[in-house]
Amino acid sequence: MKKVFTILFFVLSFSAFAQKVKLKKDKVIIDDVEVYNYERQGDTYTFSTLSAVEFVTVLSTEYQVRNDAYYRTPNPSKYGMSPLKKEFVFTVRFLKSGQEIFTDMDHKDVIKAIYKSKLVDENGNIDEEKLTIFINKYNNENLKLKIN
Repeated sequence: MKKVFTILFFVLSFSAFAQKVKLKKDKVIIDDVEVYNYERQGDTYTFSTLSAVEFVTVLSTEYQVRNDAYYRTPNPSKYGMSPLKKEFVFTVRFLKSGQEIFTDMDHKDVIKAIYKSKLVDENGNIDEEKLTIFINKYNNENLKLKIN
C-alpha cells in the first residue's frame, strides 16, 4: 500500500508541474499565457514572437515501419490492423541561422522545449549558446535517415 501511495504522489507531482501547451486561434498558449504566434500550412508549422518575428518552422514527415503487433496477433485483419504503422520525423529549422534538427517530438513538444529553454527573446533573437545546447539535446540524426 505504501508503494501505491508513493507512485501516486509522484504521478500527481509531475502532472502538477507539467506545462500545458495549447494552439488556439494562431496563438501558442503555455500555462494560460500567450507566448508565441503560429501559422500552419499543410504539414508545416511556423512559429513567431508576439510581435510577428518568425524564428522556427516544424515540418512533419511520415514514414512507415513494420507493425510487430500485427504479426503477434491472431487474425489481425479482424481488428483492422495493418502490417505497417505510421511514424513521424519532425524537422525543426531555426530560420535565422538555418540550423536544423530531426526529432520525434511533435510541434507542441518542440515549442514547449524552446520556451522552457528560453531560447528566443521577445524580438525573435535566438541565444546561440542555448541553441547549441538545444541541438545537442534534441537532435537525432538517425531519424534523418528515415525520410531520405
